[in-house]
Amino acid sequence: MVTYGRTGSTALQSALNTLPGVLIRGENYSALRGLETYVQAIAETADRHHAKRSRHPWFGSAKLNAQAVLDDQRRHVVDQIFQPSKDSVVVGFKEVRYEPGHFESYEVMLSYLLFLNKLFPGITYVINVREPEDAALSGWWPNHEDPIAALTQSRDWLVDATHDLNTILGAQQAHLLNYEQWQDNPEALIEAFHEMQLPRNDDGVRAALAVKLEHGPRTDENE
Repeated sequence: MVTYGRTGSTALQSALNTLPGVLIRGENYSALRGLETYVQAIAETADRHHAKRSRHPWFGSAKLNAQAVLDDQRRHVVDQIFQPSKDSVVVGFKEVRYEPGHFESYEVMLSYLLFLNKLFPGITYVINVREPEDAALSGWWPNHEDPIAALTQSRDWLVDATHDLNTILGAQQAHLLNYEQWQDNPEALIEAFHEMQLPRNDDGVRAALAVKLEHGPRTDENE
């Protein structure tokens, strides 16, 4: 799940986890971004250097295999982060660190999202947004210098990313959800999950959205 702070992502995570065989883990401080940097460095080294001699400054580069590294990282993420059960058929995680402060540009963020598809080919991006003015009222944002500007930029980036991912990948892999449309309307979320071809548990989704979660001074939201 791709989102930013106070968009109802915890409630959305809870609803997803009611679906049979679906396991969505919580946040991990964008741990997979480090994998992108690592795999890219290996790929560039393997592409530009083919040193076999021990006295060469790039000694060992001839044996590097970026695809093998990527495959190994995939196994690592599954085993260590997802930790699926024997009944898991769909696994994933949510992350809220898609604000401009976490990425120096939109292009850097899009590159990372595309890397996730390399790590897990055919990944489904569940992209969730919320109106900036409403999200800014949450207890998460009062001390931010300019929450409306940050949240507006975050929302715009994720809307653009939904379009760009589907254009680049050539399939409807990215799905945009709007908190305002599903917060009090579980049927909208049920239909969205159906479009993503996820297993169904309509009553479970309704029950998950009926639970109000408390975060900070304001507690009238499902986040």
